[in-house]
Amino acid sequence: MTAQSEVSKALDEAFRAASLLTGSTEAAENAVLDGIAALEFGYIIDDVLLVETVKSAIHRRVAFSGQSAQAHLPLELRRLFLLAPISRDCFILRVLLGITAGTCSNILHLGVEEIEEALCAALQELPLLEACGSTRRDITQAQGSSTSSPCPPVV
Repeated sequence: MTAQSEVSKALDEAFRAASLLTGSTEAAENAVLDGIAALEFGYIIDDVLLVETVKSAIHRRVAFSGQSAQAHLPLELRRLFLLAPISRDCFILRVLLGITAGTCSNILHLGVEEIEEALCAALQELPLLEACGSTRRDITQAQGSSTSSPCPPVV
């Protein structure tokens, strides 16, 4: 793989991550620019671009909240925005991006156990979400009335 294709792949991955976290193309673009600015000497080493982009996306998304921003995402991904922000972050980082629990813990400033609990909550809530018709209140009530088993650890 050439250096140019590696850079292109890293930029694509960083943009997809930021887009999933923010729901906004503009916020995702700005987060990637922040990730690039955080690189030392302009070289992409390990997952620095991805991690710095994710940090920026989480920080930036406060200014870009709203349903219309997510219109470019498929319905299945828009459902992620019905989750509590921490559950959504954990699901995206751990499951969709494959980031380790330790790195996720550093990004979100939470303990590994808190990361796993939030991920478990997301995994339990996602099947209950339907076409943006459910609300967090509906999901919480549904979970309270059923006995659910704990989630297995995600490696």
